[in-house]
Amino acid sequence: MDFVRKRTIYSILASHATEKPDTQWLTFVREDGKTFEWTFGEFLKSVHQTVGLLLKLGIGPGDVFNIHLPNHPAYVQLIVAASALGAVAMPTNPKSTVEELKYLLEHSESKLVFTDGEALDRVKEAGKLPVVICDTIGKLPEGYLIYEEELARCPSHALPEQGDSETLLQLLYTSGTTSRPKGVMLTNANFIYGAEVFRKATGLRGDDHHIIPLPLFHAAAQCHALWPSLMAGCRVTLLARFSASRFFAQATQYRVTMAALFGAPLRMLLNQPEGAADRTHKLRNITFAQSMAADDYVEWNRRFGAPLQHLWGMTETCSLPIMSPLTTERNLAAMGKPVEGYEVKVIDEAGNKTKVGETGQLIVRGTSGHSLMCGYLKNPEATAKTMRAVNGEIWLYSGDAVREDEEGFFYFVDRGNDMIRRNGENISGLEVEGIIAQLEGVQDVCVVGLPDPVRDEIVVAAIVPKPDSKVTAEEIQRHCAVHLISHKVPEHVAFITEMPRTSVGKIQKNIVRELLKKERTS
Repeated sequence: MDFVRKRTIYSILASHATEKPDTQWLTFVREDGKTFEWTFGEFLKSVHQTVGLLLKLGIGPGDVFNIHLPNHPAYVQLIVAASALGAVAMPTNPKSTVEELKYLLEHSESKLVFTDGEALDRVKEAGKLPVVICDTIGKLPEGYLIYEEELARCPSHALPEQGDSETLLQLLYTSGTTSRPKGVMLTNANFIYGAEVFRKATGLRGDDHHIIPLPLFHAAAQCHALWPSLMAGCRVTLLARFSASRFFAQATQYRVTMAALFGAPLRMLLNQPEGAADRTHKLRNITFAQSMAADDYVEWNRRFGAPLQHLWGMTETCSLPIMSPLTTERNLAAMGKPVEGYEVKVIDEAGNKTKVGETGQLIVRGTSGHSLMCGYLKNPEATAKTMRAVNGEIWLYSGDAVREDEEGFFYFVDRGNDMIRRNGENISGLEVEGIIAQLEGVQDVCVVGLPDPVRDEIVVAAIVPKPDSKVTAEEIQRHCAVHLISHKVPEHVAFITEMPRTSVGKIQKNIVRELLKKERTS
């Protein structure tokens, strides 16, 4: 199915700017509450200025530049400008350590960095690249080009478009929770295909208004919100960051109808005190990844009444191949069903399709550079392991353990690398976490396997207790013994003060494992 039709991200914006130049498009809400607004026509002019700035700074077709910022309009301007120019944007987490950023800049061969004053010292230490400073509130350092000032000096007329649908547009690096981050290569076509799939599966319309609190350096904010909204031609309100205490008030203030979140932010919202804004919003759909407990869905509906739509995807798919059905029973315990534009199936270790209810690996059929990534930058081994030709078709092997029920719903069991293997039995840490999370005194939980010379691995739980909680390790183990078969009960329970998470709330299980190993040997 051709969702792309030779278009680019830039050409789609240009089309909207031609058809409705005075229609409001992007609103940016800065951390201090000050707002900045652009119509489609105004934003296109700012993109033309950004193209001119990139050219002035020596960035041409095929060149990579780094965006090392919290949410800021420069993200959107720079990525759309890269689409027009044929250049490649490489977003990174502004909280990255010097070592992490150094690897990403060197591996991607970036030629230029856009950052802010807060991250400047780490950027300078990570590499000797030209730097442009964006204003994200705060004192601007002297001696550097200031993005907003330089943009104002550039002409706003269009230059000949040099990118096309097949041109590489972004390098989005994986979170690196199990290994060195891998650079996922994505084209204009990838983002357009994914955006069209998402738009159809969510019923996103031109009269919708999407709020984006997730960080734009992550695929979710772009692929679950920004680019689908551009495809639909609907309004976007970009927040500087997610705030659980302000989210529903902001949703009400800006009269938004759509949002994209994760399980962790949803739980943060549930943990907030009940307030007047809980029901004054106009949200008609919130898409999310990473499931919650069954009781959380009941409480969510009671408090907020904002319909939830579960989904599954990877940076490597640049889209959501599995989503809750839009018009029938959503069954939020499941990730959903395959959407139009994708074929998925669950296979066993021999590569055969599993029977209903059996756990196996989820694989996705698609086309490289359109519905699937082009591959991992400078990593042919990992690319070949993830994208495999089977009977002349390309299948992406997700590594995720999944099962399918008789109604065609797919259920997440665990990350393939996170499955615990004890005495030859596979154990889902996610299942054990769900049982432990039922206990009143547990605020956060992570269950992993640690090496054992006799049993392959033992089951270990890391617990963040709620304030003033008196929950004990023995109480947790007794609770698990009531609800789980004996070999799934954690043999060791450790209490920690904070759970290490990625920018979008995923628990960094590699870090938890190391913490627990040290705790066990100390």
